Amino acid sequence: MLNSGQRSGARLALLWVSSFLIVGSFVFGAHFVSAQLTQGQQDVQAIASSAGVQQTDLVTLIGRIINIFLGFLGVIFLGLMLYAGFTWMTAGGDPAKVDSAKNTIRNAIIGLLIITSAWAITAFIINFFAGATSGGGGISGGGSGYGALVGSSGSLGSGIIEYHVPERNATNAPRNTPIIITFKSPIRPDSMIEGWTEETSSTTNGLNANNIKIFRSGDEGSTFTSAQARVTFTEDRRTYVIRPVDLLGSPSVNVNYSVELAGGNGGILLLDGSPAFSGAFSQGYSWGFEVSTVVDTTPPKILAALPYPGGKYARNVVIQVTFDEAVDPVGASGAVKSGVGFTHIAVRPGGIGVPLDGEYRITNQYRTVEFVTADKCGVNSCGTDVFCLPGDATLEISVRAATLSEQPPLAQFTSQGFDGITDIVGNSLDGNANGTANGPPADSYQWSFGTSNEIKLTPPKLSETVPSASPGSEQSNRPLDEEVTATFDTLMQASTMNSESALIQPQGPGETDPDTFWYSVRMELLNASGMPILPGEVASKAQLALKHRPYLPSGQLSNEIHYYNPFLFSDLQDSFQNCFNPVSSNVCNGAPNCCNNSPKSSACTFTP
Repeated sequence: MLNSGQRSGARLALLWVSSFLIVGSFVFGAHFVSAQLTQGQQDVQAIASSAGVQQTDLVTLIGRIINIFLGFLGVIFLGLMLYAGFTWMTAGGDPAKVDSAKNTIRNAIIGLLIITSAWAITAFIINFFAGATSGGGGISGGGSGYGALVGSSGSLGSGIIEYHVPERNATNAPRNTPIIITFKSPIRPDSMIEGWTEETSSTTNGLNANNIKIFRSGDEGSTFTSAQARVTFTEDRRTYVIRPVDLLGSPSVNVNYSVELAGGNGGILLLDGSPAFSGAFSQGYSWGFEVSTVVDTTPPKILAALPYPGGKYARNVVIQVTFDEAVDPVGASGAVKSGVGFTHIAVRPGGIGVPLDGEYRITNQYRTVEFVTADKCGVNSCGTDVFCLPGDATLEISVRAATLSEQPPLAQFTSQGFDGITDIVGNSLDGNANGTANGPPADSYQWSFGTSNEIKLTPPKLSETVPSASPGSEQSNRPLDEEVTATFDTLMQASTMNSESALIQPQGPGETDPDTFWYSVRMELLNASGMPILPGEVASKAQLALKHRPYLPSGQLSNEIHYYNPFLFSDLQDSFQNCFNPVSSNVCNGAPNCCNNSPKSSACTFTP
C-alpha cells in the first residue's frame, strides 16, 4: 500500500507525464496543424475566388492571424502547465496549493480540447464546402484516378481533338496562358468566333461564348463573355488560340478553371456545316486545369535545328525546328506560294532570293515546326507522296524573333498577331540562348546545311517499346498511368506522330463508353544513350509517347479483365518521309503483334 505522500508523488508523476505527452503531441503535431491550416486557408480563398470575391489578400491575412493565434495559445498552454507543475512541487503538502495546481492543469487541458475541437469543426466545414465548389466544373471533372470516368473527354485522341493546352488536369499553368485547341479537321471560324465572316475576319475576333464556355470551376456565373477573350487561328483552320484579355486566376492563390466545347448541330462545326462532335462524342468536350499565381516571362529557346548545320543530306529530308517549350501556333505555321506568304521562318537556296514554296506545320504539341516543300519527287513504299528540297544545294534557314513590346520579353501583339516566333504566352524567341529576349535581329536564328541528289529510302524500325512488344514478355500488372512509348532507330517526321497514326484501344467490362478514354501523342528527341536531349546535344533518334487516361484495374476473374491495345500505323514516317513498316521491325516478329503490309493499314500492336 502507498502512503499519502507516495500517492501524491505518483499522481504528480502521472500528471507530469500526461502534460508532456499532450505538449509533445502539440509540438510535434505543429507541422500537421500548420499544413491543415494552410489547406484551410487555400480552401477559403478558393471559395472566395469562385464567388467572384477579389479580396483574396484579406482572406490570406485572416488565415495568417489564425495561424499566429493558434501558436500563441500553444505557448500559453505550455506556460500554464509549467506554472502548475512548479506550484505543485513547491506546495510543501499545502492542500490549497495542490488543489490550485490541479485546477490549473485541468482547466488548461479543457481549454486546449475546446480550442482544438473548434478548429477541427471549422476546418471540416471549410473543406466540405470547398470540395463541393472546387470540382472539375460540370462534366469536365478533374479526377484522373481510375475511379472517376469523366464523360465528354474521349474526343481527345479518339474523336475530333488532336491536342490542347492547358492539358487535361494540368497544374500550375501560368496566369497569362492562352487556351489552344487543335482539331483534326478544319473548323468553321464563326462557330469559334462571335460574328465572324470572311469580310470581317481582320476585325472580328471575340470568343463565341455560346459554343465555348470558360469559367472558374464551380462558378458558371463567371463564364467568359465574347469581349473577354480574343481568338485567332492557323491558316488551315484547325488550331484556334483563345487569349483572355485579362490575366487568369489570382496573384495569391491557385484557381481552377473549366472549359466546355459545345457539341451537336448548334455547337462547333466542321467547314461543311456538320457537327464537329458527333456519334459517341456528340455531347461535346470539356476539361479542367489549374492556374498558378505566377506570370510566365521566360522566353523560348531552340532545342534542336535539323538537319544539323554543316552536314550534307539526301534531298527528301524534312526541315525541323524544335523548341524547348510550346510556341504560338498561329505565328509559327503557314504556307509559301510563289515566294509569298508565311515569313516568320524562311528556307532559301544559297541564303538569298525568294524563299522556297512549301508548308510550315506546327506539330508535336506546338513544340516543333516542320517545313515540307511543294516539290513532289515520288511516293514512299506505303503510297504516300514524298517532297524534295533542291538537290546539290546549300540551304539557309532563318527563324525570326518577334518585335518586343514595351514590356519585354513580351512581343507586340496586333490584329495580325505576332510578327515572329513567340511562346504560347507571347514571349519573343531567345534565339541566341542568353536568357534574355532582345527581339530581331539579335535573337533571330539562322543555320545552313547542304543537300545531295540522293533520295534516302531506308525505312525506320522500332528498337524498343514500353510495354514490351516481344512475345512472351511481361504485359500484365502494368502501372495504371504508365505512358506507352515506342523508340525508333532514327529521327522521325514529327507531323506524322499524331493520334491517327498511333492510338490505344481500350477493352474490358468497364470500358464500354468511348467518351471516357482519352489520349494524346508527342515526340521526344533522344541522344545516342536513349535519353531526351538537352540544349547543345545531338539528337540521333526519336521516341513516340502516348499519354492517356489511367487504365482501369483488372479483377481476379476472367470477366473482370481490362486490357489495352496500342497500335502504330504505317502513316508514321521518318525524317526522310519513309513510312514505318511494322513487318520490317525487329520488334514485330510475328502474330498477333503484326498485321498485313498493305499501304495505310499495316500496324504493330502490343498489349499491356
